[in-house]
Amino acid sequence: MSGFTSWFFGDPAQRTQSFLRAQEQRLIQRLILRAPDHIEPAQLSGLGALGAIVAAAALIAAHSWPAAIWIIPPAIAVNWYGLSLDLPLARSRGHEAAADGMAHHLCEIFSQLAVLLAYGFSPFLTLRSATIVLVCYLLFSAYAYIRAATRHVEQMAYIGIGVTEFRILLMLWPFAAILLGVPESLGDRLPAIDVAIMSLAGLTMAGLIAKLFLDSRKITAASGPEE
Repeated sequence: MSGFTSWFFGDPAQRTQSFLRAQEQRLIQRLILRAPDHIEPAQLSGLGALGAIVAAAALIAAHSWPAAIWIIPPAIAVNWYGLSLDLPLARSRGHEAAADGMAHHLCEIFSQLAVLLAYGFSPFLTLRSATIVLVCYLLFSAYAYIRAATRHVEQMAYIGIGVTEFRILLMLWPFAAILLGVPESLGDRLPAIDVAIMSLAGLTMAGLIAKLFLDSRKITAASGPEE
């Protein structure tokens, strides 16, 4: 069991690791060096939120304007740029403030809400599936914040999938959906995409419950017996 949980949830010594983390961090450092001096971290957070708004609008517009699908990747790339560079830029300048962290997290949550809800009104996902994905995302986000508060461990990736990998999935899904014929099946009473999403969500929730149980035991053991 311990071997499976280590594989599923990651090495405790590498809580924040995701598949692309190393490459992403190198890219972020290069971009920070090229960032204009007048740009503030809060402005980057706002830019990230703006990218999410554009992506959400393109998703919804794809019903009547199929070419809007090509707007989604660059818009999500802008979202990544703004919300991946804002806090590292503040740290590199040596004056990271609580307001920077608040702006980042608010814009991050808003971005995911906007894009996932827009998917529910797009030709690429049903509203039911989009809602299920959104609930799973919010549950994992809430659990990450709870862990940070109780154990001072910021775990941003599960089974190698972090925020960046999730953005890539959101960026590529419209093209995958077209190849899989999802738009043509959305009129069915229970399309195959809903069945797949619900099945994956069930497995995900089971994994989260197992992790909650294991972490609770570790916290209890670490706190020791009450005196």
